[in-house]
Amino acid sequence: MSNPIIAYQRPQAAELRRRLAEPRCFIQVVAGPRQVGKTTLVQQLAEDVGPGVRYASADEPTLRGAEWIAQQWEAARLEGGDAGGAGMVLDEVQKITGWSEAVKRLWDEDTRRKRPLKVVLLGSAPLLIARGMTESLAGRFELLQLPHWSFAEMREAFGFDLEQYPDLPETQKTDAAFWTATS
Repeated sequence: MSNPIIAYQRPQAAELRRRLAEPRCFIQVVAGPRQVGKTTLVQQLAEDVGPGVRYASADEPTLRGAEWIAQQWEAARLEGGDAGGAGMVLDEVQKITGWSEAVKRLWDEDTRRKRPLKVVLLGSAPLLIARGMTESLAGRFELLQLPHWSFAEMREAFGFDLEQYPDLPETQKTDAAFWTATS
């Protein structure tokens, strides 16, 4: 029996894949609440791409600073060489003090030097992510919102039925109009 968790990709994966296939133009920011699958979505795409994608998480207990971003960025440049498929993923980037200024400086440097490194940022603190994107990264990013799982996604990915779908009010479980709209 196949594992639906591995096989299933959320609909937003196709959009991110399309954006990353384009020539380097924007930083891709995948944002949404905790536990909605941001990391899994990006790791699935990285596996499809193969080598040349560096993943680093700021979600570790040790303190991270802007210099850590620069170290990860340089490592991604070296690992990717001049290949157009080189990429870097920084997960939970909002946990790093001064993250947006560091990303802006490095992104702009790569743009000036015509380096093809593609960058994906993941974050789960909407206010911190939004503040960094509007203050430092204006005009340099595309946002992909990853919301909570819908009933249709849970049904397709895990075979959930109405009784297994979490946090759904009883009135909606019997509302035919609701299920016609979400199926």
